[in-house]
Amino acid sequence: MKNKFLHNNKNLKILVITLVILVVMGVFSLGENSIITSAVNGFTRGLFQVSASVSSSDTANVDDLKAENEKLRQENAQLREQLVDYYDIKAENDRLWKYYDIKKQNPSYNICPATVIKRDTNDDFYSFTLDIGSAKSVKINDPVITKNGLVGWVCSVDVSTCKVKTVLSPDTKAGAVDKQSGDNGIISGNAVLCDKNQTQLTKIAENNKIKEGDIVVTSGTGGVYPKNLIIGKVKELKFNSYDTTRYALIEPYEDIRTVTAAAVITAFDGKGEVADK
Repeated sequence: MKNKFLHNNKNLKILVITLVILVVMGVFSLGENSIITSAVNGFTRGLFQVSASVSSSDTANVDDLKAENEKLRQENAQLREQLVDYYDIKAENDRLWKYYDIKKQNPSYNICPATVIKRDTNDDFYSFTLDIGSAKSVKINDPVITKNGLVGWVCSVDVSTCKVKTVLSPDTKAGAVDKQSGDNGIISGNAVLCDKNQTQLTKIAENNKIKEGDIVVTSGTGGVYPKNLIIGKVKELKFNSYDTTRYALIEPYEDIRTVTAAAVITAFDGKGEVADK
């Protein structure tokens, strides 16, 4: 279309030059030959008509180009929107497939995926609010997970939302076990560790065999959390000089400070039961 437009402009210039030459010839021959004058006048009228036709065609071509460009602009905008939607859907599908794997390994789990809609700026331990509540059978003390493991528990609930206390909080008390050594303890956060996205395994035996890099999971003994939910890995074994006890620094596999989506486990085998250690 662009080549055609340029070609028409070139033809127009040629026609104009030709017209000028013929008009000059007509002036010189005006007094000598009326036949030539008539021929020139007739020919120039034809040229004017052709020029007008070419100009009209050029205008139409410009309008066509503008219309085509606008159509392409709208199509590009639609494609960008579709691409954004695709990435959102893909991320959601990946997340749901991970929960599907958890459900497949634990058929008794009832897992309700949710989105973080608010964070409590007055809470130093990164609590957050999810967009599901009692209408989805969510209850206080229900465990909250991501695809990477346990992140907290439901501390309050209404019909459509619930608030979550994280494992970084000292209010969290979760029975846990080191999978490699078998040593038991209690997961509980504190103000010193939370900003590093770390919690601690307390009340461990003096002669424990816990090592750096070990995986720590829920023990399932309290009836609040199902057994074998991943909590994190051991970063370091420490000695508390205040009460002469040992504890382990635990780093969750999920960065709890920036969680944007999670899921509530509303039912599982052994919920509410105190299991034997």
